[in-house]
Amino acid sequence: MLLERIFESIIFLYYRIVVEIESGPMRDFELEKNLQSKINNGNSVWVIGDIHGYYETFDALIKKLCLSEQDIILCLGDLIDKGPNSLKVLETVKGSSQIFCVRGNHEEMMRLSISPEHGRMLKSWLKYGGLITLESFSNDENEQIKEARKWLPFIENLPTEIVLEKYRIVHAGYDDSEPLDDQNNQQKMWGRTIFQIEKSLDNNRQIIVGHTPVQTLNRLGKQDIWESEIKLLDNRPSVLGIDTGVFLAENSNPRLTALNLTNGKIISQERLENYFFDSPEVN
Repeated sequence: MLLERIFESIIFLYYRIVVEIESGPMRDFELEKNLQSKINNGNSVWVIGDIHGYYETFDALIKKLCLSEQDIILCLGDLIDKGPNSLKVLETVKGSSQIFCVRGNHEEMMRLSISPEHGRMLKSWLKYGGLITLESFSNDENEQIKEARKWLPFIENLPTEIVLEKYRIVHAGYDDSEPLDDQNNQQKMWGRTIFQIEKSLDNNRQIIVGHTPVQTLNRLGKQDIWESEIKLLDNRPSVLGIDTGVFLAENSNPRLTALNLTNGKIISQERLENYFFDSPEVN
């Protein structure tokens, strides 16, 4: 965990000094309108936690959801890295008219690592799960970066938050040091203070996050997702954490979890792949 925190501090500093673009909000208002309409009409909108390249588990969870043609999936980011088939996850999300995604820190690491402007981060990305992602793109080492760069437009178009009437959906969370609408994207993709905040940041909207596996947190809800003890005006938990650590060791109960925004139902799929990521963690 110490190495993880040091690495994240370096990333934050790098953002402040170098990555000044994208400091403002990145939202997809058309997607937000579509999601809200689905909820209003009683269709299912499922939010899925960090997938991390575990395509077989992702595919099995989708089948469990029994989607109708009007239902939607919104992934919480970190589609890639750590697991054995990031390419297949990316292709599934991009190729579906019913699956959308916010940007996670691992998509951002990939973007910064393979773009010509920020390629100096490549070594760090490979260490924290990027190598197996590149290997999923091509068996030819000389072609891997080239193939990865084909995904830059997709990554760059991912919003960093979704704001609905009753929900804020973001990969990592927010901080309580400034208004939510003024917070930069590094906090939304990398922050962890959301789990220590002792007040509601938005009295009307529940914040749903991934990024930090619930197995690393002290307090689990009755459904084995993390629920804040701070309540909203309508008595819902102010924050839910639904990253259930699909990449973790077998004794950590690794799984992938989906939350239905329309009716509150939770469905999980235990990891199917016989593979876990054994390296310093950046979640």
